Formats: sequence, C-alpha cells, structure tokens
Amino acid sequence: LWHPELPELVGMVVEGVLKASDLSADEAQVMAWEDKRQVSKYAESLVQLDNGIKISPDPSTWVCAESGMKEGLWLNLSDGHIGSGRRQVGADGTMSGGTGAALKHYQECKAQGNNFCLCVKLGTITPAGADVYSYAEDEDDMVEDPKLREHLAHWGINMMQMEKTEKSMAELQIDLNVKFDFDKICESGKQLQTLAGPGYVGLKNLGNSCYMNSVMQVLFSLDEFRERYLGAAPQ
Repeated sequence: LWHPELPELVGMVVEGVLKASDLSADEAQVMAWEDKRQVSKYAESLVQLDNGIKISPDPSTWVCAESGMKEGLWLNLSDGHIGSGRRQVGADGTMSGGTGAALKHYQECKAQGNNFCLCVKLGTITPAGADVYSYAEDEDDMVEDPKLREHLAHWGINMMQMEKTEKSMAELQIDLNVKFDFDKICESGKQLQTLAGPGYVGLKNLGNSCYMNSVMQVLFSLDEFRERYLGAAPQ
C-alpha cells in the first residue's frame, strides 16, 4: 500500500506489481514468437541533439510531423522527430498503415551526414521496454537499446510512467498470421489438376527445408538459370 514516506519510484513499482497479472495466452504467444533481438551497436554512443524538443507523455498529443497521422508513430531518438511507420500488408491482403515518414526522415538525415538511425515506437513504451528499430544499413531490424530509459528521458519521457497503447510489432505479426486470408493465394475451393514431370515437381520437404525448396523452385523457373546449370549438363 502507498505510504507518503516511500520514494516515488518505489511507489510506482509497488503499483505496477499490484496491477500485474499472470501472462495471458496472447502474451505467452508473443514471447514465443519474438526472436532474441541484438543490441544495436549505435545505442551506446547515440547522438542526441539539444534542440529544445520535449515529447509529452500524453499519447493524444503525438502526431506525425509530415502526414498528421496519430497512430503507428516512431520517435527518432537522435533529434526528436516523430514520423509514421511504413505501410504494411493487412490480414485481408490490402495495404494499410503509415506513410514511411520515419524512414524518409532517417534517409534525409543520412544524406546530410547524420546517422540518426534509432527509433522507438511510441505506443509500445512501458517500464519493461519498447519496440526499437535501427534503420542503419548494417542492422535494419528490430534491436535492443540498453540505454533506452536514458534516451527517452532526454526527450522528456519518463519510461517508468508509460503505459502501452498500441500493439507491438510482434503482436501485429501474430495477428497477420492468424487472420490472413490464405484462400486468396492458395486457390482454395478450386478443382486442381494433378501435374507431374519436369518443371512441375519440387523437392521433398524434410520438415525444415520448405524455405530452401521454395527458393530452388523460383531459381529453376528462370530460363537463364536452367540454361546455365542444366542445359550443359550431361544427359
């Protein structure tokens, strides 16, 4: 229970514990899906400009600087720019999401000699962490930022007081996997004709070779590949 003599941080931790519950099925699924993210090499010595920008902790005030969008926003940890994310394929196969303003901003800064590559998805910030993406060409992936709390504090965001308001990238991917209408690409319900012979037979799936098999099928569909590696082969 709260006591006025307790430090504020202790009170916040106690409140968080009281509100916490066991992992839900969705949370367990996210943990199982997420790969271990690599620590960004740019986090330790990240440049953060003193340009006077401060970000309100109130999600209703967050807005993309270019499009005015208010969802799917990414904060550039180097200069405080807020931009929307990239467009994504939805469960119904249509494109949705942002305008890619966060990526475009990074590219513009890079062209000027500034490698402002780390961005955090604003709606995912909690005391436990957040989604951080590195646009750097040698990373270009979700990453860990061990100094995220410090980097957010630079822009006026107290990580310990933030609550999650949007789905993480892992949760969005799970939603897509569960809800995607695969019938649109799998010819479901159609009467298919059985085919066999050269050009129609793939490799036998060993249980973990489906991706390799798909790549091989694509390669062998190319005339140039077949001519180079099969045309001169002994009969």
